[in-house]
Amino acid sequence: MKTMESYLDRKYREISLLNSCLASPLDLRKPDSVGSVIEQKFRLAGALKAERALKAWAVTETARDSAHRAKAGGFEFTYGYQRADLNVRGPPIYNSLDAADGPVLQETLYTGSGMSAMAALLTALQRLHSVPELLVPDGCYSETLELIESFGRHFRVLPLEGWRSRLRVSRSASRIVLLDSSVRSGFFPPAGMSADDADLIIFDTTCFWKNSRRIRHVVDWALQSGLPIALVRSHAKLDCLGIEYGRLGSVVVAAPRRDVLRGSAAWVTTLIDQARDTVRLLGTAPIPAHFPPFTALADYECCSMERVAAIMRNTRRMARVLSVAGGATPCVTIFQHGLYLTLSPMGTPDIDEARRLAGALSGELERNGLPVRHAGSFGFDFVAIEWFHGSSSPRNLIRVAAADLPPGLADRVAQGIAAWWSRGMSATKRYSRASRFTVPLNASVD
Repeated sequence: MKTMESYLDRKYREISLLNSCLASPLDLRKPDSVGSVIEQKFRLAGALKAERALKAWAVTETARDSAHRAKAGGFEFTYGYQRADLNVRGPPIYNSLDAADGPVLQETLYTGSGMSAMAALLTALQRLHSVPELLVPDGCYSETLELIESFGRHFRVLPLEGWRSRLRVSRSASRIVLLDSSVRSGFFPPAGMSADDADLIIFDTTCFWKNSRRIRHVVDWALQSGLPIALVRSHAKLDCLGIEYGRLGSVVVAAPRRDVLRGSAAWVTTLIDQARDTVRLLGTAPIPAHFPPFTALADYECCSMERVAAIMRNTRRMARVLSVAGGATPCVTIFQHGLYLTLSPMGTPDIDEARRLAGALSGELERNGLPVRHAGSFGFDFVAIEWFHGSSSPRNLIRVAAADLPPGLADRVAQGIAAWWSRGMSATKRYSRASRFTVPLNASVD
């Protein structure tokens, strides 16, 4: 069992790591509570951003000091007018690509967010191929589905499940397979798929730690099967030690170098060029100040892995507490990545109603002294609660993103959720329409 003391020791390591990035480190003592952990880390994030802004006072979007070479930790940037030609040199995102069997051609392209990375990649593919087939898994991230739908007839969208039974429309039709780390269950690379069955694998890795074995498994499978792969990621979730340092996304395109040289995957280099042009033309290049300066430090990998593991453990604990709580408890859905769970109100609340429920729930827990916030992301040192659109169904849900907390405190948050729910969400009566929702009588963990 993890103790509060061991938790605070681990958090002090994270705080010390962040503090070491400052030219003039702050005089910070070891935190004595979860609240002080959160406060110190966000204070350090603000200090890091402010210090970088002061150092680059002469740099603007249209004029910069020609003698100044922008840096952020292990990252180095060169660019001209409005960063349209931004070039980033820095540490690799995925160690699994460097550990692959045989030489691998890989190119990393950074963008202003995870969704802009996906948009740039899909736009480049649409420009390269005439109505490519896009195989999409059930439960794909809802905003990714929304983005795909915005392309209209430029993609032929098909379910990934049962792919063997679907022949290509024509031999010339390109087939792209989307794998998504955010799916509820059943994440897997399609068994038996080879370069004869698909032309590219797109893998959204956002909900897995960047060097997880699941990512390595997919990368190894794709490259050994002769399949080029494009790894898309939002770096604001798991890669910033819980401080959401800045909006940053990336696309890493990789293919066996032998296949590129032989010609079977030569089109990948054109895809990279098209994606880079798309970022330039749409103005979605990242802001150098949003690159975390601490990712190249020696202790960063260990600290991040321990944080992600703690979040996953707490998600499981909270699901167990909610599943055995007495009274009218919410229907709980857990996800294979272990970063959050969802609660299902009765009825069909619209987005505004679901958001009001999330605000009422998080507000009561926060007033009771629990580390909970009404926030729409995950990977924090506090529990984040917000509305959530169920991609497998049209319902709007409430998402509870577990945090890196001492286990006993995570249990208390889950107990607080169960107690609030068992009162029939009475705290929402002050909000119009939200009070008409009731809760299910039986709890279940899927």
